[in-house]
Amino acid sequence: MLDHNTRGRQAVILSSVFSAFATLTVLLRLYTRLFVIRYLGVEDYFVSIALVCSIGLNICIGIPCGFAILLEGTHIATVILQPLIIFVKAFYASLIVYYLSLGFTKVSILLQYRRVFSTRKFQIACDVVLAVVVVYAFWTVLSSIFGCKPIQAFWTLKHPFKCLDQFTVWFFNGAMNILTDLSIIVLPMPVIRKLNLPRRQKQALIGIFAIGGFVCLVSILRLQSLVAISNSPDPTYNNPPAATWSSIETNVGIICSCLPCLRPLVTRYLPGVFSNTSSRSEQSGKSKEVRRGSRNTFSRRTGEASTNVSTVKSEDMFDMNQFDDRESIIRVVKEVHITVENRQTGAHVKEDV
Repeated sequence: MLDHNTRGRQAVILSSVFSAFATLTVLLRLYTRLFVIRYLGVEDYFVSIALVCSIGLNICIGIPCGFAILLEGTHIATVILQPLIIFVKAFYASLIVYYLSLGFTKVSILLQYRRVFSTRKFQIACDVVLAVVVVYAFWTVLSSIFGCKPIQAFWTLKHPFKCLDQFTVWFFNGAMNILTDLSIIVLPMPVIRKLNLPRRQKQALIGIFAIGGFVCLVSILRLQSLVAISNSPDPTYNNPPAATWSSIETNVGIICSCLPCLRPLVTRYLPGVFSNTSSRSEQSGKSKEVRRGSRNTFSRRTGEASTNVSTVKSEDMFDMNQFDDRESIIRVVKEVHITVENRQTGAHVKEDV
């Protein structure tokens, strides 16, 4: 049915391919959470909802029923009224699920940030970005649903009606989308650079987060396609590029949000990927320095001898940031150093327990 319609066929194929990759990535993430880490967070539910919305967007791009699938990439002059109404209804629904998918994906990423990075300054910065993202997501969804008054005027255009200016709304939302994407990408970089991790692991982690920059690039390319479709006299022909970039953007965002969560899975089945012998020895030396510099000493003097007891916390002996999930760590290591001094002889007896 799409053999004569190159633009519509490309939109359906590309959106389906990226949706398949996003689905696979989310399934791997859920497998990692359920069977490797054995911990499922609220951010995992959010990204799953984002995937469902993204699949809904793909359905709206190539609706497999009625006549709307024939309209993608077809000139409007050749379209009769009833199929055109179906097309506009599908377009209306696609706007809603598109913004829902973006919103749930970004909230999922930020909630994951808050769980992994616990420093106070980062938590405050993350909460600010999260608040902006939530408000932005509510605005985009509500402006899509109630863009016209009455709502059905979006596809019927029956007077009297009043609609928001599509050009202004779409480009404001697009600019805010790029701004929030950049904020989410930059937010964890200073914290990651300070992590006590081997260089190879740190570079890999930064690289994974930096992949999110591709989402920003897709958002910019989508803006160019919006220029063509906004207030276009031929929307059925100009819509496929914008629809394709919208689908790619939502699916790539979902994939990027899942990549950091797959590290435990890769470590289990491909342990050599994140290993670095020289970095381990360097980190071991740093750990020894931490142990020497973080002792708490308690003294007790009785008779002719004095006893010094030094303790080291298990948290000081290990860099907790090198573990993917702190919930799975059992802190059982304790180290006690006892020094007994004889006042008369001045002899020292040390014993480690």
